[in-house]
Amino acid sequence: MPLLSRHPDTPPGAIHTVDAELRRVPGGVVATFHAIGDTAKLVVPAPATSARAEDLWRTTCFELFVAGAGETYREFNLSPSGAWAAYEFDSHRSGRRDIDAGIEIETSLDNKRLSITAKIESEFPDPAPIGLTAVIEETDGLIRYWATAFAPGEPDFHAAATRSLLLDGVSAE
Repeated sequence: MPLLSRHPDTPPGAIHTVDAELRRVPGGVVATFHAIGDTAKLVVPAPATSARAEDLWRTTCFELFVAGAGETYREFNLSPSGAWAAYEFDSHRSGRRDIDAGIEIETSLDNKRLSITAKIESEFPDPAPIGLTAVIEETDGLIRYWATAFAPGEPDFHAAATRSLLLDGVSAE
């Protein structure tokens, strides 16, 4: 499982480790994320209907960024509440539009671990440069940013440098 790193400008908090796994399945992928630490200090959105929602990144949320052709890329927001979002961009933060996706999220929470598993039905290139990210809000009022890679400067999950991993292999279909 890839480990995500906390952005260097983000102070340490209650969560000390975030890891993730992404695997191909017929028709899409399954993404699993674990935030490990003192979960009593996390802000976790209340359970909601599994449906498309906006602004999930404003609190604890896990994300997947997938490079497309040229400068295009897709973003999947996965909330522990069960809500989700799926977008495609023409280039860095421009030309955003909703994309068709079917997403089912299962969440588990105990005193040491918040875990989500999301089955994402959508088209994924093979191979696909990807970035796995997490927005972790804690009860101290701070949001901490985690990713498999960061571009220099402030946290920007939309930067191409974030898509540092390669999802490849034999198609699951």
